[in-house]
Amino acid sequence: MKSNGGGDNGKYRIKVLQKAFRLLELFHDKVDELSATEITEKLQYNKTTVFRIISNLEEEGYLEKNPETGKYRLGMKLFFLGSLVKPYRHLKSTAKPLLRSLNQQTGETVHLAVLHKNQALYLDKIESNHTVRVVVSQVGQKLPAHCSGVGKVLLAHLPEDDVKEAVEETGLPSFTQNTITTWNQLKQELDLVREQGFAQDDEEIEMGLKCVAAPVFLDNQVIAALSVSVPKERFEKTPSDLRLMVVRAAQELSGVLQESIANLRPSAD
Repeated sequence: MKSNGGGDNGKYRIKVLQKAFRLLELFHDKVDELSATEITEKLQYNKTTVFRIISNLEEEGYLEKNPETGKYRLGMKLFFLGSLVKPYRHLKSTAKPLLRSLNQQTGETVHLAVLHKNQALYLDKIESNHTVRVVVSQVGQKLPAHCSGVGKVLLAHLPEDDVKEAVEETGLPSFTQNTITTWNQLKQELDLVREQGFAQDDEEIEMGLKCVAAPVFLDNQVIAALSVSVPKERFEKTPSDLRLMVVRAAQELSGVLQESIANLRPSAD
């Protein structure tokens, strides 16, 4: 008999719930709105089934209809639930003052990111006070890890086999002429990141955009990354200063997190 890979869990699966999850997963950073027809075509479900799922998700606040386009988008209920994920919420709230400080020191866009399903998930972002800003990243958005500063920091502290598996699964898509596209290039880059204690994005996801990122540790494990993203023209004026400020901010956040977690743990009497 063929195993379902989940023991007896298969018998508890509810098909309509699985279909609802597949529907929600259609939305991502490049697709923020879809019509009922587009959803039906992508999922290849019965029109009546899709209509019922959409109606229920909309009623509960997981989807909402854009009155201008008539298309559906993710609702605020999902954003609210996402903000309640405690590890991320604690990390984000603890990091916020340090992100503000780094933003004020540099005058540039700062980010906080974690690794989620082999991609860099942006938990927070504070915009630059300059007219020319970073638009490629948004809070809640995921970007490929191999071509972002935060992503390379996070990958660099994973076991090599895990990184290889991720590359085999997602590939190394090219975004600019500077994007890393081979395993040997990536391995060499991640070795350098570990050695120097920070990563750089040298116009690898968008031409004209550079980034410096550093790891955030908790219990000797990298759990997140901080970064400053800067247009090329401004980066080249003070690269060493930016690197130093990012590394210091990440080290400070690591210390604050370690102290806060220590205070939450029960003492051993």
